[in-house]
This record gives sequence, structure tokens and C-alpha cells, in this order.
Amino acid sequence: MTQTFTLASSDLTVTISPLGARLETLRFQGGPSLLLHSDDPAWRNSYAGTIVGPVANRVKGGQVRIDGKTYQMPCNENGVTALHSGPDGLDRQTWQVITHDSAALHLRCTLTDGAGGLPGNRVFDATYRVDGPCLSLDIRATTDAATPISLAHHPYWRLGDASDHRLCVAAETYLPVDARNVPTGHILPVAGTVFDHRHPRPLDPQTDHNFCIATARRSAPVRVATLHGSNGLTLRIDSTEPGLQVYAGGLMPDMPDAGIKPGAGIALEPQGWPDSPNQPGFPSIIACPDTAYWQKTSYRIAIAT
Repeated sequence: MTQTFTLASSDLTVTISPLGARLETLRFQGGPSLLLHSDDPAWRNSYAGTIVGPVANRVKGGQVRIDGKTYQMPCNENGVTALHSGPDGLDRQTWQVITHDSAALHLRCTLTDGAGGLPGNRVFDATYRVDGPCLSLDIRATTDAATPISLAHHPYWRLGDASDHRLCVAAETYLPVDARNVPTGHILPVAGTVFDHRHPRPLDPQTDHNFCIATARRSAPVRVATLHGSNGLTLRIDSTEPGLQVYAGGLMPDMPDAGIKPGAGIALEPQGWPDSPNQPGFPSIIACPDTAYWQKTSYRIAIAT
């Protein structure tokens, strides 16, 4: 079993595994973990708590075209889409521990040119840090060749009874998807739809969509979502990322011993817009040697007032 590392502040205690840079548990003021977790190997297929990439979300046909050349990623959804970069993405790698103290953990993962079907020797650095009621995640990546990079952190949150969650998202538009859950290329307003979370409301159980927070990465994190729980807590997410994938967990496995079942938690994943390499109108996710990738996201727990 991979060793886990603990970080603690005045309000938070978290445990992290280098396997997938996985955030396994997060406790607020000594209470129960606010994350779904299981040691069952089957739970790994839900990406829970990991950093996914190098290209998060779905890529149609697993194909990416860069400077006139097509690169083929392994397709792990019925051979027609690459989800989170296929079966050997960052979530399946054991990250190297660079530094660790009571408040911070710095992890690193290296992918060689051609790994996952994509170009570039790539180095990914992720630093988890706790400070009072806030957990922050700083991710950076460098490459020696133009390559797509769009990472996402993938914890499943449960604040009390998930059926009573109410979600607020700072987005005026969202991306509709086709039967494969790949964006159609259209950008539609949330107004008048089940995706209108501009004010707190329950989730539609079929939600697995990108909310368009911005059209480019922000220079500093801003509020993208607030989750209100039945346990009297709120989760505020601030991020630099232009998109937020919201997944209501409709296809999660049924694992009674761990309290896991479809809809038992919600994934809120700041990231670039999905399938961006195949959608000219979406914000680019191509990183180059002179334009390294970075992302900052923070999670703040508070008692609802």
C-alpha cells in the first residue's frame, strides 16, 4: 500500500497519497471526512481525489492536432473517447515526494515524450497546502515541445446528505454535450435550464457538464463555486481556471460499506474547457516551452451563517 502523508492546520486535517497525487480525506475541525473514499481498488476507476491529465475530461476520438500533425491518445471509453488521458494518465502514476512538512506537500510526476500518445518531455509539480480552513493546490507543468495540458483535481465532495446539496456556480453559459458526453461545440446560456446555478439550487442528477467561468485563465484565483451542505457547512472553490466540470456522480459504483453509490457525492473540477484541441472556439490548452502551464485552486470550508 502506498504511504499517505498528513497535513494539518488549526481547522483542517487532510491525507494525501502519492498514487495519483490523491487527496484521500479532508476533515474540518475534527469532524468526518468531507470526501468520498474507499480503499477498494475498484474505486480508482472513479478518479476520486486524484489529479487527472495531462488532458482532463473527454477528447473526441482521442485525437489532438498540433502544428499540422495528429497525435493519438489511447481511448478508454468504448474506443471512441479518451477520458482523463486514457488508462495511464497522471491519476495512475506514483508521484515523487519532493518536500513534506506539517502544512505542505510537494509532489512531482514526469512523463517522457510520446507517453500517453502526446509530445513533449513534461514535468508536473503539485503542492498541497493547508492554512486555517483553506486547502490550496498549486499545479505547474513544463514541456520541451508544444503539447496539450489541462489538469483537473477530482475529489468527490459530500457535505452531509448529498441529496440535499445546493450548488452555486459563477457561470452564465455552459457546454452542451452529445451522446458520448463530448461537447458539441455550442456555448449556451444557463438561463432557463437545469444548469442555472447562479443562485444555490439542487443539482440535476444527470449533470456532467462544463460551466464556462471565463474564456481564459485568470491571473489569480476567483470564486467559481460554492457548495452548501445539509451538515451546516459550505465549500467555496476559488480557481484560476476558465472552466468548471460539475459531475453529479450518476455513474459512481455501488459500494455500501464505504457509503458510496450513484449520486452520493459531487465532483467539482476546475480545468480548461473539455475537447478544446478539437474545438477552435474554445480557449486553447496548448502549452509550449516558453509558456508553461500553471493552475491555482483553493477549497475553503466554513460554517454556514
